[in-house]
Amino acid sequence: MSATQPIKVLVVGASPDALNINTEQRGFLARGFGDLLPPDCVKNTSLELGPQTAMDFSPNLILVFGSCCPDQCEYVPLRRAAESVGAHLAFWLHDDPYEFDYGFKVVEFADTIFTNDRWALEHYRAGRVFHLPMAACPHTHYCDLETFPEKSFDIFFAGAAFENRINMIRDLLPTLRRYRTCIRGSGWPDELPIAQNRWIANRDLPKFFAQSRVVLNLGRDFDLGNERYRLPATTPGPRTFEAAMAGCVQLYFLTGLEIEEYFTPGEEILLFDHASDVSELVACMVGDPERARRIAAASQKRALDEHSYAARAKRILQVCFDGGSS
Repeated sequence: MSATQPIKVLVVGASPDALNINTEQRGFLARGFGDLLPPDCVKNTSLELGPQTAMDFSPNLILVFGSCCPDQCEYVPLRRAAESVGAHLAFWLHDDPYEFDYGFKVVEFADTIFTNDRWALEHYRAGRVFHLPMAACPHTHYCDLETFPEKSFDIFFAGAAFENRINMIRDLLPTLRRYRTCIRGSGWPDELPIAQNRWIANRDLPKFFAQSRVVLNLGRDFDLGNERYRLPATTPGPRTFEAAMAGCVQLYFLTGLEIEEYFTPGEEILLFDHASDVSELVACMVGDPERARRIAAASQKRALDEHSYAARAKRILQVCFDGGSS
């Protein structure tokens, strides 16, 4: 790689696009690299087209992003293409620890591995593995705080109805029924009519976040491949950063203290560890809209400053080409 030439990056899906429900996130990452590099130095493609695109584009870095869980994930052609053009081949796996048992599939091919979860990092048996949390895209997730001065909802939640979420919403029903509550997603049982099985596209979520007085943040508790160590998730998922970028007050269900490394409790995010805490927190935000606005603004600023995909892309380039540190 010439010192006078900009780095060229090829972002590739980790699973075939026909099976990949997170192609939008791959686009967010590619745009993050685009915020750092000249426009003709970044390409985004599917796993199926990755090897040929690599041969045509001759990137310095091939970054494979996503889930390696499906059986159809095949990385030999991509490894060969990387060697042919002299590219560094890195993987950013974004579904740890829920799919940790499938991580072995990339170890033999990767020059560098990034995992979205810190506790999962400690259990990889590979040389160059680094922790890299998910992020938000300012081009998609940012909302001006003045866009929705009047809120449509007091409480909002969007997500699939995993068992832990069903249990929490059930416990919160007395509070949810007292306020203007909007819950959207998939798989919600009929016994919870307050939750509507209407999916919201990622690009539309920021408007819902920004129109809500508080946003519930309830992590996922559903594994597809986590039998070996049964690892609990420790790092916040992408929704945490996306909601912050939209400018809202998040009520984050506390499962560990790592969240405090990304947002300051009480100033940029509100934490709770029991359903009984929520009623008071919601009442405070509904009753004190100025404080709610301050928290939303601080959260958004922190996301813009530290938790964009451009920030993550900068870290990736540092690790892959400057050595980095774990």
